[in-house]
Amino acid sequence: MKKIMNTPETFVYDMCHGLAKAHPELEFVEKYKIVKKVDINDDKVSIISGGGSGHEPAHAGFVGKGMIDCAVCGDVFASPSQVQVYNAIKQCATDKGVLLVIKNYSGDCMNFNNAMSDAQDDGIKVDAVYVNDDIAVKDSLYTVGRRGVAGTVLVHKCAGAAAEQGKSLEEVKAVANKVIENVRSFGFAFTSCTVPAAGHPTFEIGDDEMEFGVGIHGEPGRFREKIDYSKGTFADDLSKRIVKDLIEDLGIKKGEDVVLLINGFGGSPLQELYILNNSVNKALDEAGIKIHRTIVGNFMTSIDMAGASITVLRADSEIKALIDYPVSTPALTWGAAMDASAEAAVEAMKAISKALGVTPVEASSCQKKGKKKAAQNADDDANAVYEVKGKAVIGETINLPAFVKIVEKMADVIIENEVPFCEADQMGDGDFGMSIAKGFKQLKADWATRKKGDIGQFLVSCSEIIKEYCGGASGPIWGSAFKYAGKAMEGKQEVNLKDIAFLFMEANRGVFETGKKSFGKGADIGDKTLVDALKPCALALTKAAEEGKKLQQGLDLGAKAAHEGAEATKSHVASLGRAGTVGERSIGFPDAGAHGLDVIFNELAKYIKNFK
Repeated sequence: MKKIMNTPETFVYDMCHGLAKAHPELEFVEKYKIVKKVDINDDKVSIISGGGSGHEPAHAGFVGKGMIDCAVCGDVFASPSQVQVYNAIKQCATDKGVLLVIKNYSGDCMNFNNAMSDAQDDGIKVDAVYVNDDIAVKDSLYTVGRRGVAGTVLVHKCAGAAAEQGKSLEEVKAVANKVIENVRSFGFAFTSCTVPAAGHPTFEIGDDEMEFGVGIHGEPGRFREKIDYSKGTFADDLSKRIVKDLIEDLGIKKGEDVVLLINGFGGSPLQELYILNNSVNKALDEAGIKIHRTIVGNFMTSIDMAGASITVLRADSEIKALIDYPVSTPALTWGAAMDASAEAAVEAMKAISKALGVTPVEASSCQKKGKKKAAQNADDDANAVYEVKGKAVIGETINLPAFVKIVEKMADVIIENEVPFCEADQMGDGDFGMSIAKGFKQLKADWATRKKGDIGQFLVSCSEIIKEYCGGASGPIWGSAFKYAGKAMEGKQEVNLKDIAFLFMEANRGVFETGKKSFGKGADIGDKTLVDALKPCALALTKAAEEGKKLQQGLDLGAKAAHEGAEATKSHVASLGRAGTVGERSIGFPDAGAHGLDVIFNELAKYIKNFK
């Protein structure tokens, strides 16, 4: 792996700082990893988008006049946490309300929906739309449905124009949904992408092969096939196939107009994108479809993947006007110069720099450090130190000091397996290990600040870090598991096998309820999620406790059940979770979350057995 970077851990931070320093009308709020306009206009609807990083310029590159007001930046290919999204809503809330533009992925939906619910509880007017333009996912019975991909850029453009025109939240939402209903995308890949934390390609593909229908995180497509250049018409033939599918899915009729977006995935030269555009234009012309506007470039990338996607948006007079409306962002600009608020921000920064005798970039840094210092002062009371007293003892019960050590061991196992857990995520985004390891690394860093009055309090305190720092869907899922388990153990200074069984059952309930709240359906055994390991483990522990087995016997049976449940996922067709979008192509691969729990539970059972 060769990348311009410092460390994988600082990758997103360094990138966002660099973006803000190049565009002084924007600011990077480091604490919550959000890129926003310096000046939020209270007389318009604020639009917030975001998701995992690695798709640049999406989403921070579209912050500006005529598009979005704020981008919430997750780690590479991992959704931001609900804490990040909630704070973005608070910082960008206006009298006219906030609209969240959410790509249809489990992690994004969970975190944005939970943040929206928290903001609504605070009295903030906020609503959401869900982009699902990827027709490569044919059967919407898989997971939450079709993926949100490059069509999201056109949703940003039209909704942003509507907001700029002063429309109400309800009107802006209606515009966004109109675009969502009329936009379709399809992508293909020649190479894999390389996630910085993994350090190697997410998947292997032959030099003469193409992934047809690939996702923007490197998820498998409809199928893999050989590339045939022998006829000298590869680009034309590929474009005809994709355009045919797009037209059929959208139901476009001869004589209708479309907006065409040719989007690179980051690794294909611009010259190849123009070749693709030429071929797509010919295919649309043959179908009698007229092009209102063509946009070519890298807009919703997949780090360094070679390949591209084709997006078409049915364009009536309203859509045409919204697409043509002036826009000024780092990644997309036409029709007008920088807006007045951006000009004011630049002029203000120049004045500050002149007064301080520093460059505008240095002035911006000073200003942001001042804000950061103020925020730090406000958080001082969150840095209290909590020690656990007494000797760690494990017999037929586990006391509080020993329980704390077990959770610390769990964190160590997760951190040690970061790369292997990513490698196990072949049918998902390839980021599972990175997503959970990030949260548990932060948990260890904040270990002394976790409340340790009793086992329940400790678990709930841990859940706060996990929800905020575990990436993607892992934050709400693992965070809710810890929180529900903690609530069940409130007041307990020690736990026996029966308590541990109840703890696991409640952790499973937390996962189920989080899924139900986000998608209307919670995961159960057979859906190919971590529940396939978690619930069998909980049931085995419960049975062992009812039969009066010893603590270690029960733990060994629970670990065995987790292993068998994880192994069983190899034969399951994914219907929810990380591999849900690929359906039957997930057969033969274990679910990454279930595999992770298998490893964790078995390592903890060994640790407890040999505890001294």
